[in-house]
Amino acid sequence: MSNSILLFFFLFIFFLSSTSSSSSSINTTHKCSVKQTLALLLFKQNLSSINDTRYMYDYKCEDRLGSGYNPVMMNWNTTTDCCDWNGVTCDHSTGDVIDLDLRCGMLQGAILPNTTLFHLPRLQRLNLAYNDFTDSQLPPNIGRVSNSLTHLNVSNCGFTGQVPTYISHLHKLVSLDLSSDWIGFSLEPHVFINLLQNLTVMKELSLRYVNISAILPANVNISSSLKLLNLQNTGLQGNLPHSFFNLQSLEKLDLSYNSFTGHIPSDISLPNLVWLDLSRNGNLLIQPNFFSILFKNSTLLRDLSLVQIDIGLVLPTYLNISSSLRSLDLRETRLQGKLPDNILNLKYLEQLYLSGNNNISGPLPKVNTSTSIPLRELDLSETNLSGEIPASIGHLKSLVYLDLSDCGLNGSLPKSLGNLKYLEGLSLSNNMLSGTLPSSFFTLPSLKELSLGNNQLTGQIDVLDNGLDLQTFQRLTNLTYLDLSYNNFRGDWELDALLSSLTNLEQLTLSHSGVSVTTANANHYANLALLILSLASCSLKVFPVSIRAMTYLIHLDLSNNDIQGHIPVWIEEVGRNQLMLLDLSNNSITGTIPNVYEHWNALHVFILNGNQLEGKVPTSLYKRQALRIIDLGNNQLSDTFPGRLGDLPNLQVLVLRSNKFHGVIVTSFTVKSPFPSLRVLDLSHNGFVGQLPTIYIQNFNTMKNVVKKNTKPEYVQLNEGFNYYYSITIVMKGVDQYFPRLSVEYTIVDLSDNKFEGKIPSAFGYLKSLKALNLSHNSLTGQIPHALGKISEIESLDLSWNQLTGEIPQSLADLTFLEVLNLSQNHLLGRIPQEKQFNTFDGYAFGGNPKLCGSPLPKKCSEHLQKPQLEGDGDEEENGFTWKVVVMGYGCGTLLGIVLGYIMLSTGRPKWFNAIADTVEHTGADLWSNTGFPGTHSVCNL
Repeated sequence: MSNSILLFFFLFIFFLSSTSSSSSSINTTHKCSVKQTLALLLFKQNLSSINDTRYMYDYKCEDRLGSGYNPVMMNWNTTTDCCDWNGVTCDHSTGDVIDLDLRCGMLQGAILPNTTLFHLPRLQRLNLAYNDFTDSQLPPNIGRVSNSLTHLNVSNCGFTGQVPTYISHLHKLVSLDLSSDWIGFSLEPHVFINLLQNLTVMKELSLRYVNISAILPANVNISSSLKLLNLQNTGLQGNLPHSFFNLQSLEKLDLSYNSFTGHIPSDISLPNLVWLDLSRNGNLLIQPNFFSILFKNSTLLRDLSLVQIDIGLVLPTYLNISSSLRSLDLRETRLQGKLPDNILNLKYLEQLYLSGNNNISGPLPKVNTSTSIPLRELDLSETNLSGEIPASIGHLKSLVYLDLSDCGLNGSLPKSLGNLKYLEGLSLSNNMLSGTLPSSFFTLPSLKELSLGNNQLTGQIDVLDNGLDLQTFQRLTNLTYLDLSYNNFRGDWELDALLSSLTNLEQLTLSHSGVSVTTANANHYANLALLILSLASCSLKVFPVSIRAMTYLIHLDLSNNDIQGHIPVWIEEVGRNQLMLLDLSNNSITGTIPNVYEHWNALHVFILNGNQLEGKVPTSLYKRQALRIIDLGNNQLSDTFPGRLGDLPNLQVLVLRSNKFHGVIVTSFTVKSPFPSLRVLDLSHNGFVGQLPTIYIQNFNTMKNVVKKNTKPEYVQLNEGFNYYYSITIVMKGVDQYFPRLSVEYTIVDLSDNKFEGKIPSAFGYLKSLKALNLSHNSLTGQIPHALGKISEIESLDLSWNQLTGEIPQSLADLTFLEVLNLSQNHLLGRIPQEKQFNTFDGYAFGGNPKLCGSPLPKKCSEHLQKPQLEGDGDEEENGFTWKVVVMGYGCGTLLGIVLGYIMLSTGRPKWFNAIADTVEHTGADLWSNTGFPGTHSVCNL
C-alpha cells in the first residue's frame, strides 16, 4: 500500500510540472491523464520481464515481430508521457488510452482480480497474447469496458479457470481470441451460446482449446458478419449445426479435434469460405457428393483439411479439384486405390498430405516435365506405395518438404533429387531403398532435415572433405536433423569434427548406420544446443567428453558400443533438468552407478542393461516422478528389492533380470499403492527368496484392464514425439526372444529363476490383460490356481521346474489366446484337459510329470480318471467354504463331515478351522489321493 501512495505522490508532482509547462505553450495534443498513467503503472507493479534467452514463445513471437523484440515495459516510467510508452496508443484529441498492444511483451506475473487494467474507460483494443500470466484468471471487472472494447486477445498467456459471464456483455466486440496451445480456459455452455447470440457485430471468434464440452443445438443464432470461427479442441459434441454452414461472410471455419457426429451438411452455402478444417472428428460422415458441392459453392476455398474423417473413397484416375485450392490434407481418411495420374501435376496445389492411408497402393506417378508445378509440400508417408522413386520427381522444383517414409519403395535414389534447390526437409526412412547416396545430395543448399533411417543404403560417407571428391556432410551447413540409422554405410567419423562442422545440428542419429564414431575428447564443447544424440552401435570406446556441456540434451543413446571404464560423475551435467532418456546399455562399463540424478526431473527412461555394473540401485532415482522405464538387467548389481521405486506413479517397465538381487521382496512402508502403472516386471535370474509378492501383484492396476486394440499398432516409446521405441528380450518356451518394439498391449511378469516358494497367488487372475507370465525355475508348491484361467489375454504361461501338485485346472483350456504353455518338470497328476486350446500343445509342455496322462503324452489314463475334473475355484477358499472339510469329516464319520460342511456354508470358515486345516496341510496329508486318509485321525482326536 505504501508503494502505491509513493507512486501516486510522484505522479502528482509529474502532473503539476506537465500542466505548468503546457500552459506556457499552445499545444492541441492532449497528454495521458494522471489516473490512466497510475492505472498502467499499478498494472505493471505485479509483472516482471522474462530474461531467459530461450523465451517460451520465442519462435512464435519472432515470426510476428522479428528477432529484435524486447520487454515491452522497459520505458514505462513517470519521466515520459504514457502515450509515448511502448505498446500504448492514445486518442490525441482526448489523451485517453485506446489501444494496449503487449503481445510478445516478455511479461510474466499475475493478473489480479481487481486489476487496474480495466480502469481505462475508453479502451478499445487489448492484446496480451504470448506472455506468461500462468494460473491467472480473466478478471471479472472486464465488464467495466463493455461500452468501448472492440478487440480482445488474451491467447497463449497462461490464463486458466472459468471465463467470466460478463464476456457475453461486451456487445461491441468485433474480435475475441481466448485460444491457447493447451487446455486453459473453461467456458460454460450457456455462456458460449450467449456469446454467439449477443455479440451481433462479431467478425472473429477464436476459442481454440477452450473447454466448452457441450452438445450444440441443431441451429445456433450467430452473427451474420462472422468471418472467422475457430472452435478447435473445445469438447463440442453432437451433430454439426447447419447454421455454421450458411454464414455468407464466413472465411475461416475450424471445428477440428471435437466429437461431432453424423453427416457433414450437404447444403453448404459458404461463398466466401477460404479455410475449412473438420479434422479429427472420428464419427463424422461424408456423403459422396460432398466434394463436388463444396467446390461448386465455395469457389474461393484455399485450404481443406479432413484428417481422420472416414472418407473411404476409391481415388479417381484423374483428380479434378477447384483451381483456388492450395492445400489439401486428407491424412488417415481410408482412401483406397492408386494415386491419380495427375496428382503431382496440379497447376495450383501447393500442399498435399495423404499420409496414413495404407490402402493407397501402386507406383508413384511421374511428374510432367513441360509445366511448372507449384507443389511445395508433399507427404505420402505410411501408404502402401511400391516401386522406385521416379527420376521425374526432380521436376518438382518448388518442393520445400518431401516425405515418402514408411512406404514400400525400393531401388536407388535418383540423382535428380539434387535439383530440388529449395528443399528443406527430406524423409525417406523405413523403406527398402538401396545403393549409394548420389553426390547431388550434398549440394542441396537449403537442406535442414534429412532422414534416411531403416533402409538398405550402402557406400562410403564422410564428415569432412579431405581434398578428394568424396560424399561429405560438411557442405550441408544448414542441417538441424540428420538420421542415417539402420543402414549399411561405411566411414570413420570423428565426433568433434562433425559437431564443429555442423553447428546447427539439433538431432544426430547414427545408430546402427555402419558408420564408426571416434572421439579425441579435445574438450572443445561444440553444438551446445544439441537435443538428441543417438550413437548406438557406432564402435565408440570412451565416453565423449563433448557431451558434458550439452545442457539442453533430452535424448542420449550410447548403447551397443564398447565403452569401458566407469560412468563419469559429470554425467549429471548432461541435459541438466531436461534429459528425458539415458541409454548406456550393452557396453563394458564397470564400477557403480553414480548417485547423481537429483536434478533430472524430466527423466523418462534410464537403461543400463548389459554392462558389468556393481553395487546398489541409486536412491536418487526414487524421486524421479517422470520415470517410465528403468532397465538395469544383465549386470552384477547386489541389492535387495528397491521397493521405493513403487512410488513412481508413471513407471511402466522395471527390468532387474540377471543380477545378484537377493532377499525377500518386502513392500515399502512409504508406498501406499505400489507400481500402479507397471506393464513389464522382469526380476528373473536373481536370488530372491520367500513368497511371491502378492501385495504388489494385487496393485498392478494397468494389467487388470484389457487394452482396446487399435487398428494401428502402438508401441512403448522412449521419447514422445520421436520415433524411438523400447526393445526387450523375454523368455518364451525356454528361448530368449527379442522384440525390437514392445507393444503397449504387451504386459509381462517374469519372476523365473529365483528361489521363490509357497503357493502361486490367485491374485494373478485379476491381471486380465497380462500377455506373458513366467514363474519357472523356482520352488513353488501347491496347486495351479483355477484363477489363472481368468487371465483372458495371456499368450505365454510358463510354470515349469517347480514343485506344483494336483491336477491341471480345466479353466486353463479356456484361454483362447494362449500360444505357449510350459507346465513341465513338476509333480502334476491326473488327466490333461482334452479340449479347446490344449489340443494345440505338444508333449514338451507337460513332460517331467510322471503322474500326468492323456494326449499329447504317450501315457493313457485309466478309466476312473476319464471323468472331467471337478473344479473348486480358488474363490471357494476366499469365501470360507472348501470341500476339504467334508473329506476330513469323512475320516471320522459321514455325519460329522456333513455337519462340519453345513457349518462352513452357513458361517464361513472360522479361525478355529483355519488352524485345523493348516495342521493337516503341514502334516503332508493327501486328502484326495489316499483312500485311508492318513493324517485325519489327528483332527478327529482334537
